[in-house]
Amino acid sequence: MLRRLGQRLAVVAASVAGLAALTITPAHAVTPSGLCGTGYSQIDSHVFTNGSVEFARIYLLYNTGNGYNCVVTLHSSATGGMPLTTGAWLDVANDGKGQAKDQSVYSSYAGPVRLYAGNTCVRWGGMIEAGVSTFTYTSPWEHCG
Repeated sequence: MLRRLGQRLAVVAASVAGLAALTITPAHAVTPSGLCGTGYSQIDSHVFTNGSVEFARIYLLYNTGNGYNCVVTLHSSATGGMPLTTGAWLDVANDGKGQAKDQSVYSSYAGPVRLYAGNTCVRWGGMIEAGVSTFTYTSPWEHCG
């Protein structure tokens, strides 16, 4: 009986070790450049925090090859996997199109939102509803040219 118990414990220990060795990538482990695509580089960001806990971060990226900007709002590890209203938006000065926006209930990110913005200013931002608070950011017109 002790021998059988020892064998069972060895099987359990081996199973636990095997599970610990697995590399699991959570759904929120995405990157802004991975979402926007090849050629995009980060030029700005804004973080939503309550002082000690980060809830999300908005990223503004630019592609020098095609003149497009891209905005994504990524949940942080504190909110990753939670279905929360999340948004990302982008507006290009004087393009006549108005604001492009992606906002819905997401568990890892909103966006990507892309607009052509070669040689002109953009206004970008995003939001997340976390708990009883709604965090919103919209930049001034910036990153011109």
